Amino acid sequence: MKTGRTLQDLAAELDRQQSERKDFVAEQGAMRAVVPDWCRGVALDGLNGAVMPIRPYAHTQFATHLGIPRRYYDRMASEQPALLAENLNTWLQADQDKKRMVRTIDGEVRALLSPRYRPLDNFELATAVLPTLMEANVEVLSAELTETRLYIKGILPSLSDELPEGLSWGAGHHAVGQMQERTGRIVAAIVISNSEVGNGTLRVEPSVFTTWCTNLAVMAQAAMRKYHVGRAFSSDANFEVLRDETRKATDAAFWMQVQDVTRAAFQEDIWQAAVASIGEAGKAPITSTALPKVVEVAAAQFKLTDGQANSVLTYLAAGGDLTRWGLCSAVTRTANDQKDYEQASSLERLGGEILDLPSSQWQAIAEAV
Repeated sequence: MKTGRTLQDLAAELDRQQSERKDFVAEQGAMRAVVPDWCRGVALDGLNGAVMPIRPYAHTQFATHLGIPRRYYDRMASEQPALLAENLNTWLQADQDKKRMVRTIDGEVRALLSPRYRPLDNFELATAVLPTLMEANVEVLSAELTETRLYIKGILPSLSDELPEGLSWGAGHHAVGQMQERTGRIVAAIVISNSEVGNGTLRVEPSVFTTWCTNLAVMAQAAMRKYHVGRAFSSDANFEVLRDETRKATDAAFWMQVQDVTRAAFQEDIWQAAVASIGEAGKAPITSTALPKVVEVAAAQFKLTDGQANSVLTYLAAGGDLTRWGLCSAVTRTANDQKDYEQASSLERLGGEILDLPSSQWQAIAEAV
């Protein structure tokens, strides 16, 4: 598990971003894509006279919103930025009266969104959930702010169990964190994530961490509940007519709801369902004798890169546990090797998805020849 930032670093960066970000709502006709000499690539002009470089995720949103095929968009961005600027201006002017929200930070465009988009701020989320986690004696092991999402990951050492009978940890593993005194155990965990730029919803995910493993790994169990929370009125035009006092009351009630969901993530029945799911995964064997083909089929199904697939194959073979649990462990172990925190988090979530695959999909992997 990638450790990311310390809580102190996270708090400092959230506070900095809180003061540096600016949002604009403007008609498309007022925006103009330019290619200034000082900027590598396309920038956006027309927001209070500022010329701002466009970040990668915002480019994705421009392509989607304006209907420009992504492969063509990316080729223009890398080879012909002036042509990309011409395309952007043509399609922005084609619907010039339409309004968009442009979210910026540090003088750069980070998101292009609906003017009614009601962001869930990372600063407010952290303010709501971190005290709740501390009160529950949750040990926060990892936190990070990526280009598009905030992540907070923690474990509850008091809610743990032995690895179900018949399952193995593999070779060369060691305990980490406070769980060093509880060797060979699985522990209840939580992953909280959010995006201020429209890259998915706020998620509070009860999870399972293995602590007798090289670096901590998370498996978001599909057997456990996943809460997808959205702020009331987030896409409702009626929000525009609410008084400031009403908005503040609505926000306060929403963050109380998030706190309740966070507390509920560690319910005993949820935890027992996760333990049972892991036990069942250990009883689902990989029957194929061609492990490279097994990983090839899994890689195609889950869109793994060649490097990730090779890593999964290495850890699956070395671990010696040729079951659904073994494949899950190989994937989450591969997550630890990723340089990119988003990719690591995606593989951690994929581990949980593997544990809950429909029988037909699992058989296609387990019986690959």
